Amino acid sequence: MVKQLQIRSISFDTSFLLKNDSFVDRVMEVLVRDHIACFVTSTVASELEQLRVWGRITESTHKKAIKRLIHVHATVIDFKNQLLSEALGQACIRSMEEYGIPRNHVINDCNILVSSLKNGVNLFLSEDFHFTSAITKEVITKVKSAACTEYHLMCDSKLYSIDTKTFLDAYSKGTIDLDIVQSRTKRNKKNRSPNQ
Repeated sequence: MVKQLQIRSISFDTSFLLKNDSFVDRVMEVLVRDHIACFVTSTVASELEQLRVWGRITESTHKKAIKRLIHVHATVIDFKNQLLSEALGQACIRSMEEYGIPRNHVINDCNILVSSLKNGVNLFLSEDFHFTSAITKEVITKVKSAACTEYHLMCDSKLYSIDTKTFLDAYSKGTIDLDIVQSRTKRNKKNRSPNQ
């Protein structure tokens, strides 16, 4: 029996929004067509602006990312409780460090994960290995566990982090085939050496 996830809402990573690929635009068209609620964390919105200001992306690349967000009517979300947000962010960072990922590489990633979880997002689109690997699945479980006592809604929440190709292969009429997602996640973990 195929396990399905009914998509409640989707959030995006900077890497997804900046990817120069027509498949990203196909994903956006599907989300609009099927009226899927879309969000972007304040961390991602800030990253896009900083990349533009510091000249790390061109003005046209920045405009394209913003146009994608406008097209899907994405709303900016954040985690308002700074104290708890900091605690959950630290739990995420510690968990990532257990897998050998340096703290300075994941601070924004953890802020994005925590904001997405707290706001009830159940699907996250990214092209970054930090987000689409089996490691991140385990990190999300640890963050949810740390948050469960304060935010009961997070206890049973599910957040799946996938890339563009996995989404297009697994998506059908507002649902995601979790067998496809899990097979790709396992493959990511197996094919990736610890030094990469």
